[in-house]
Amino acid sequence: MFSIDKEGTRRTINAIKEKVANPEKRIECAAEIEKLIDIKQSHIWRVDGVAACCGNDICGLAYLFEAEIGILQGALSAVKDGDNNKACTVLEDYLAFIEEHYEDEGLITKELRSGNS
Repeated sequence: MFSIDKEGTRRTINAIKEKVANPEKRIECAAEIEKLIDIKQSHIWRVDGVAACCGNDICGLAYLFEAEIGILQGALSAVKDGDNNKACTVLEDYLAFIEEHYEDEGLITKELRSGNS
């Protein structure tokens, strides 16, 4: 499993969800989601570069990143359409996806510090 800072992700997504309901912050909200999509796309490019020399084991990461992008694009479409409820629901789906598919980086770091790896 790939590790991720789940707490940081929760904070980011919850901050976006708070902005979704505010029409004045819709553009800012969309920009933040687009930034997350760009980050995930850059992860795919990196994985593609490594996969060419390291084999297929890393290709599973590209699949996860692509799935994340799909979810985030759904949230972005909802924000742009002004469907706040759908946007929040899709962002919750994104958090559920993160919880299911990634280990928590903070827990791994804590275990390493305590010697329980």
